[in-house]
Amino acid sequence: MAQPPHGLLKPALLGTLLFVTVAAVFLPAVRFDFVPYDDPVYVTQNAHVLGGLSWAGIRWAFGSVEASNWHPLTWMSHMADCQLFGTEPWGHHLTSVLLHAANALLLFTLLRAMTGAAWRSLLVAALFGLHPLHVESVAWVSERKDVLSTFFGLLSLWAYVASVEAPGGRRGRYLAFQCLALLCLALGLMCKPMLVTLPCVLILLDLWPLGRWARATWVSRGVLLAEKLPYFLMVAAASAATLAAQARGGAVASVVDIPLGVRVAHALVTYCGYLGKCLWPSGLAAFYPFFPEAPPIGQTLAAALLLAAITAAAAALFKTRPYLLIGWLWYVGTLVPVIGLVQVGGQLMADRYTYVPLIGVFIMAVWTAADVSARWAARRLLPACAAGIVVVACTVLTLRQIQYWRDGVSLFRHALDVTDNNWVAHAGLGAALSKQSPSEAESEFQKSVAILSAYAETHNAKGLEFAKSPGRTRDAIREFRTALEIMPNLPDAHFNLGSALAGTPGGQSEAIEEFQAAVRLKPDFAGAHYFLGYLLSRSPGRHAEAIAEYEAVLRLEPSQYQAQFNLGLLLSEIPGRESEAIGHFEAALRINPNLEQARAMIDRLHSAAR
Repeated sequence: MAQPPHGLLKPALLGTLLFVTVAAVFLPAVRFDFVPYDDPVYVTQNAHVLGGLSWAGIRWAFGSVEASNWHPLTWMSHMADCQLFGTEPWGHHLTSVLLHAANALLLFTLLRAMTGAAWRSLLVAALFGLHPLHVESVAWVSERKDVLSTFFGLLSLWAYVASVEAPGGRRGRYLAFQCLALLCLALGLMCKPMLVTLPCVLILLDLWPLGRWARATWVSRGVLLAEKLPYFLMVAAASAATLAAQARGGAVASVVDIPLGVRVAHALVTYCGYLGKCLWPSGLAAFYPFFPEAPPIGQTLAAALLLAAITAAAAALFKTRPYLLIGWLWYVGTLVPVIGLVQVGGQLMADRYTYVPLIGVFIMAVWTAADVSARWAARRLLPACAAGIVVVACTVLTLRQIQYWRDGVSLFRHALDVTDNNWVAHAGLGAALSKQSPSEAESEFQKSVAILSAYAETHNAKGLEFAKSPGRTRDAIREFRTALEIMPNLPDAHFNLGSALAGTPGGQSEAIEEFQAAVRLKPDFAGAHYFLGYLLSRSPGRHAEAIAEYEAVLRLEPSQYQAQFNLGLLLSEIPGRESEAIGHFEAALRINPNLEQARAMIDRLHSAAR
């Protein structure tokens, strides 16, 4: 049998070693259980998924926006696992581990194909495969969408590189690989919309290492940009579908709930936070709680200055070290969808969000280290030792971090150890303890509610203070909305928001909705029933609803003379109910003898009866 060329043998061996190593490090996950954090939604309590692969299940997957996302291939992946392994968690974990190892191999293959630097590419792929920040993406069954979408994303990049490296005159090969790249992007977007930045990554690769931009004329540069148009159209459609799904699921906070300035401040700090955890991966948690208030101004300014300095330095060195700017823009750009400018969910940041972005940071670090060490006398031994130490350190930290994902109790106890005011961790720990220790579980649930309630009440109180000050109604509304963003089931905040909205032009219909929410959450809320009745009485065709609300007020507070009077007014307009109206006017007068309007209405109704 013919032997493979020597030049291909070494990369094949390196790739095999990489795949086996990454898979072995993450293999302990196959002994882990499901966790009570999205796993019930994605697998263990999802009847569509538990039914395995079927035409009915596939139709559901493509039409579903469950979990506030549209990702049909992710659902189908979980269905396939259930088809093969049932509800045994080891098989679900094994699939994720193999996909992650395959991603590391794909990244190595891609970088080597673009740069020809096998050892640098191997180190970048090893850091990607073994970094503890990526444990969440692999060990959490619900995050299958991360490893699966990245698999197709890397395949799309590989197909793109293959297309642009087609020999001259091979137009057919170019078009075939371009179509393959688009197909893989489409499949990746159907796993997770994180890939919406991939067309921008293609532009970065044209700059370095492919060098297409430098070789192109001004006209052909326009062609290079036009080449990306189908990719941008595809991600635009996927972005629209994702925002619609998340908005429908109530996962997206509006700019009224969280002002844009607060989002930008958090984004700046979070960019630096991810860099810090990349360099020193400690205190990693399944959930980092987000509270919708701006970080300290000093922290925000320091983060902005650091990011600006790195950007400026990378741009200044572009001609001599282009990988710095490309890697940096890869990191910054691919984080944009999840950096918080569009706030989805209640997390400040998430380890899983670094799965693709950190590739850019690893490229910056490895290529810089290799170029700097090239001037050293011991340019082979020392860099190799340093790289080995870093890889071993990542492996040790990953092996430790992955153990926290063995079950829900371990996962959320660790999250509570490394974070503060973590209501999700308390609730998750309660769910994990619900069968083995119901009393301890109840205590954890109460702690979760107490954190949310206390924080929401702070914003509610601030809103009340603003409401007392002339001209501060908009500020009051913002605070009430923030309170409800934190704790949607707070009836007082719904009532206060309704009261503030009722006094704004065009705010009456939304005020009605807020008062309705308040009485739904607190049926004996007499004040909310009263104002709801008042607004309904001023809405055409809703007098019957207003009557019902005033009657509810009087059942709760019979001495509420204003409700007696208002109910009398509504009944007086209904033929045949004049006597009931008079009864309510008389009741109002017994409570408040000085209510001359009630006396006048009684006289008027008696006169009309004669």
